[in-house]
Amino acid sequence: MWSALVESRNAATASYQQRLRQAREQFAEGGALPSGLLPDNVLRSWQRSRHSGLRPWQSRLASQRGLYPLAEAEQQLASITRPHLERLWPLLGGVGWSLFCVNRHGIILCSRSSGPHDPLSALQPGLRIQEQDIGTTAPMCTLADQQPLVLTGSQHYLSEFDDFFCTSVPLFAPDGELLGVLDLTGIGKRQPVRTLALLEQAALQIQAELFARLNGCQLLSVHTHQHDHEATEPVPALLALDDHGRLQAANSPARQLLALPDDYQQQRLSELFDSRDCQRLLELQPASAPLLARLPDGSALYIRSARTSKPGEARIAARSAALSAAQALSEKPLAVERQNPHPLGNDPHLNQQFELGCRAFAAGVPILLQGETGTGKEVFARALHQHWNAHAPFVAINCAAIPESLLEAELFGYADGAFTGGRKGGAAGRLEAAHGGTLLLDEIGDMPLAFQTRLLRVLQERSIRRLGSDISRPLDIRLVSASLRPLAQAVNQQQFREDLYYRLNGFTITLPALRQRQDFDELLLRLMADSGCELTADARQRLLQQDWPGNIRQLEQTLKLATALAGAGNPVELVHLPQLQNIAPLSPAAESNLTGVQDNRQQTPCEPTLEQATRQLIEATLAANQGNISRTARQLGCSRTTLYKKLGLASA
Repeated sequence: MWSALVESRNAATASYQQRLRQAREQFAEGGALPSGLLPDNVLRSWQRSRHSGLRPWQSRLASQRGLYPLAEAEQQLASITRPHLERLWPLLGGVGWSLFCVNRHGIILCSRSSGPHDPLSALQPGLRIQEQDIGTTAPMCTLADQQPLVLTGSQHYLSEFDDFFCTSVPLFAPDGELLGVLDLTGIGKRQPVRTLALLEQAALQIQAELFARLNGCQLLSVHTHQHDHEATEPVPALLALDDHGRLQAANSPARQLLALPDDYQQQRLSELFDSRDCQRLLELQPASAPLLARLPDGSALYIRSARTSKPGEARIAARSAALSAAQALSEKPLAVERQNPHPLGNDPHLNQQFELGCRAFAAGVPILLQGETGTGKEVFARALHQHWNAHAPFVAINCAAIPESLLEAELFGYADGAFTGGRKGGAAGRLEAAHGGTLLLDEIGDMPLAFQTRLLRVLQERSIRRLGSDISRPLDIRLVSASLRPLAQAVNQQQFREDLYYRLNGFTITLPALRQRQDFDELLLRLMADSGCELTADARQRLLQQDWPGNIRQLEQTLKLATALAGAGNPVELVHLPQLQNIAPLSPAAESNLTGVQDNRQQTPCEPTLEQATRQLIEATLAANQGNISRTARQLGCSRTTLYKKLGLASA
């Protein structure tokens, strides 16, 4: 993606576009192009277009009349892809724009435009757009090279596309076979970084749904976090295994996380994880708790079953389907800015902080993120990293989660023979893994004082030595630190080294609490789509009135629970929000005082006891099931007898 963005920046200048148009006329008459004028893959496409007999001044799009029939498998792929185009449309679409998917033969499978009178309404299912038809375009270059591409203006071979912006990403099957391309094409401009990121995320989500349709395979998802609410990946790392534990397919997040070779297929599970864990991995069920599986180097990852309770349904399948319903329930129109979405939302203060942070981060200035729990500090750090260099490594370390006895080995690595039980040949630490990329030190305020001295020296010397080794290795990293507790206060209390504080605090960004954000309504829409949630007007109003001390993380969990209580296909009502029933909403006075980062809640509710919370959950689930005891017991994972006892009733 990074090379595509570099080329797109070069293509944006008017002088470059003028040189392209002049050179294209000469090229069409058999002349050669100046060296370096076009990327190699685009030049090859120009050559193929010329060889097919096309001339740049021809108008071809409107003359493409014949539509090709779609095979059954292509129709199935279109049905999976179409909801994702609908999800992307409010973010990227508009008049004069088209989102579409083409198969590997250059035939459009499904598309989304603003209507039949749109200039790009000709891009409809069944239309073939090969180079012999309309010349060089981003989707045809991506089909040829299997790489994402941004194509602007006169980089297209036909002059009728001189005002077009074209972005495409490859779409792969679970086994890595190229299925086609996702593309955004339109008259005007879009932000290349965001456009590519959104298209690539959609391609991964489509691939994940194809994973879920694999038959006769055990599907596993691999995570660096134990709990769903702690994970930030839009699409999990997915593995498909046969009954003998041989790897059949792995998506790109899995290949990156597990460092799989290109010829990973048929590799045994025992080659990836400790043999003692393999049988348990193959026996994981959809409702099973995540399993901590050890890797050969002694580290570990959390593994879940990626199957849902119904075979053939993807865990993430509901994410894209709910957006249209969520928008219909919204009383406020979507902001115009959503057509050019910011990676963190549309809160003006947050976006301003992000833009300033990007400038500082690109200059190598260390960033310190402060804010309440659940405000998205790791998401913000990842956005900074993606803006700087998406292809460089991003390593996140939770300083509070690693035991002090293991912290040194985890961060610095160790040499061969450094301690008993260590991996033969030693192992690289997390700091070394971040070389050339970004290191996030999350919860840095909880790092032990003794270890802060060692970290300070590493940051000053920009080199690292593994435990038990005298060899210094260079360390080139961009640094982001994050903390829930104010570090300046910790320094005053002598709980944090002052010299390390100033080393980390190149530029401080305080993330706003959820109740302070001006884009709460849009954020709610996005989370509703992610959780497959539909809200009645009363339920939506209740959510908008809450104080949300747990911020985005709390809102995500509330929507997830409410969706589960409502049941598949049912809208969330007030009764499905039991954890909000006893929480007082913000008063107008409190809302008007929310100008600082501190928590200005008017009232702190009393937390219910475990027994009360359990009863609330049972009653809400029972109401959602119209009093059906059997269905309620199944959803809650308990017997009918247990349910009766919890309700204080005699068994029927």
